[in-house]
Amino acid sequence: MTESPLRVGIIGFGYIGKIHAHCYQSIPHCFSEPKVQAQVAAVLRSGLGRDAEILHSLGSPLETTSMEEFLAQDLDMVDICSPNGLHHDQIQAALEKRHPIYCEKPLGLNLDQARDSTQAANKAGVLTHTAFTMRYIPAVQQAKAILAAGALGEINNFRIHYFHNSYMDPARPMSWRLQKATSGGGSLTDLGIHMIDMVRYLLGDVDWVKCRTRTFITQRPIAAGSAEMAPVDVDDWALCMLGLKNGAEGVIEVTRMSGGMGDSCRIEIFGSQGSIEVDFSQTGSVRYYDQRRKQYQLGSQGFPTPAGERPMSEWLPQPKLTLGWFKDAHLGSIYDFLLNIRERKESSANFEAALKAQELLEAAYLSASRNTGQIYLPLP
Repeated sequence: MTESPLRVGIIGFGYIGKIHAHCYQSIPHCFSEPKVQAQVAAVLRSGLGRDAEILHSLGSPLETTSMEEFLAQDLDMVDICSPNGLHHDQIQAALEKRHPIYCEKPLGLNLDQARDSTQAANKAGVLTHTAFTMRYIPAVQQAKAILAAGALGEINNFRIHYFHNSYMDPARPMSWRLQKATSGGGSLTDLGIHMIDMVRYLLGDVDWVKCRTRTFITQRPIAAGSAEMAPVDVDDWALCMLGLKNGAEGVIEVTRMSGGMGDSCRIEIFGSQGSIEVDFSQTGSVRYYDQRRKQYQLGSQGFPTPAGERPMSEWLPQPKLTLGWFKDAHLGSIYDFLLNIRERKESSANFEAALKAQELLEAAYLSASRNTGQIYLPLP
């Protein structure tokens, strides 16, 4: 007998909330025999009366501005897609109902909030998952398998960049992403948290970090077309040097001011027996150099799925059913967690993983603010 779809409540229905909703809706279209399905049963948002057609296509879920009414629904999972500054309180509210929680990154505005949410979730015994969606890109999974098999030998160094040009226009008005009180940080928080997770996911724990940040556009209009300006207090660019517990060193560079480069992301890892490159313009295949064979190879090389990971075949749509790499990554992350809920299985991208990433993020900002040397982990 087919199990009923898991009933999902989405908090926040802006751009990313709609992406998540589309992923839930797409499960039966992207998997021929899905092991689990989901229904958007409730949407909590700041204002009503918008997106009528989208909500109708989702089956007309409850739409409310009341957290009390939202949590009174019969839900199997809460999906938090709100601005960063709201995550902590919304997590605490969801935990009162013992609902499994899927949360967009970062977990909170700062390390204290991330610690509090993680401790509360652990105490409640609730399954959690963070939207570290880049884990769910085929080339990253292939890289993970190569590294887990030890094919690169001893890791020597790495370099990672993630560039957007989304904030080049000085006339782009203020938003919650440009104020520390509501975002927690700028490009390093918005983009860099993904790259921080990539370092930890692929290479292991970090020993120390040294970071520099810059804000190039220091004030912006308070609204589109307004002559009144407000200060920007978050970073437009960040460069972090990292030392890992295993002795490797490398850099992460992120910016939302990359000129005409648009969305550019690349991960390069160099070891004693070869190297790998993940180019996010070609998400289907890792580029692997085998030093022993003196040759490059593309894509999966038959390395086994690493321990604790779910095979890609269980969460990745077939090529003819793809939604595009961005939505596929979100779908993979969401579907993996839905399977974990059905199986009562802990996620490798749980709040503990998010807490580790937030700790490194906070250490990086601490280093930048002090303009000094390395900040060692763990932080007190």
